[in-house]
Amino acid sequence: MTKKFISKKVNNMDVSGVRAMFEMASKIQNPINLTLGLPDFDVPEEIKQEAINHITQGNNQYTPTTGIPELKNKIKEKLKTKNNIIATEDQIIITSSVSGALSITLTTILNPEDEVILFDPYFVGYKQTIIQNQAIPIFVNLNKNFSINFEELKNKITKKTKAILINTPGNPTGYICTKQELEQLAEIAKQHELLIISDEIYEDFTYEKKHFSIGSIYENTLTLNGFSKSCAMTGWRVGYLTGPQEIINACIKVQQFNFVCAPTPFQYAAIKALDIDLKPKVKEYKEKRDIIYNGLKNTYKLDKPEGAFYAFVKYPYNKEQFIKNCLKNNLLIVPGKVFSEKNTHFRISFANKNEILNKAIKILNQISKE
Repeated sequence: MTKKFISKKVNNMDVSGVRAMFEMASKIQNPINLTLGLPDFDVPEEIKQEAINHITQGNNQYTPTTGIPELKNKIKEKLKTKNNIIATEDQIIITSSVSGALSITLTTILNPEDEVILFDPYFVGYKQTIIQNQAIPIFVNLNKNFSINFEELKNKITKKTKAILINTPGNPTGYICTKQELEQLAEIAKQHELLIISDEIYEDFTYEKKHFSIGSIYENTLTLNGFSKSCAMTGWRVGYLTGPQEIINACIKVQQFNFVCAPTPFQYAAIKALDIDLKPKVKEYKEKRDIIYNGLKNTYKLDKPEGAFYAFVKYPYNKEQFIKNCLKNNLLIVPGKVFSEKNTHFRISFANKNEILNKAIKILNQISKE
């Protein structure tokens, strides 16, 4: 009876497959859980102390909608030195995580029936948030090595195309777009007068290749980033958004009536987070990547992840049976259909203790043949 009150756009959305696996993990005793993109380390102590200090000092009220000036100024300098993106403080909004940045961006730019291009496989939230805004996700298959398929991209652009959404380093693939790829992408976007939305939340987790920000070469780019992955602040919900002034001004209106502002004490703590040396953690995660890749490469088809902390692995046989075999062994992975219009791969997160990764490798190799 009450179902009639639910909007069509929400009915068209799917439940997050990643969160569904997370819920399943809570019902299994001692699961080997390779589902969530959740760093296996805690928020660094100096960042926690900074948050505590501001809570006890009474910095718990609303901030300006766009964020505290001290953090915006720090991010402005970071964008300039690390990303080669020149932005004023007025072009920066502190958001409630990258999810919040994506939400206000898509609400701001999309009209019903607009098209947004996604590269398949894609992060699960992209498709659903586009649908939530009554727009249409258009899928462009990546090449076998997860690089951009430019011929298919050109064929999928129509008069309804509003934006191209990219994620590099990528979730679920771990692929890092090269500077040459992004230059070509920028040229195509310029030719068709398209926006680029660039999710760069994994920029610190790069191993052999370097991260490059497309916003440094294409002015009609909205760059999204945050602190959830680099500093394990997943529950603190602090991110940021920068882009063309006119679009940012419109995004501010959406932020005002949706999130109001990002959490105040955690905005202050994020200032400290920008000073943290992440090299030791990145080195550890490179080792984790190597454990997973070297442990599975002789039994499974997978590309070596270049960044982030995921591997996208091809199913060795019937996917339903494979998932069942994983569950029989208390091993949780995420089916590839969560991230793709196809269902040929599964995702594992190597953001986990090394001993857990080694246990998972042993099980995966045992069940690699039906």
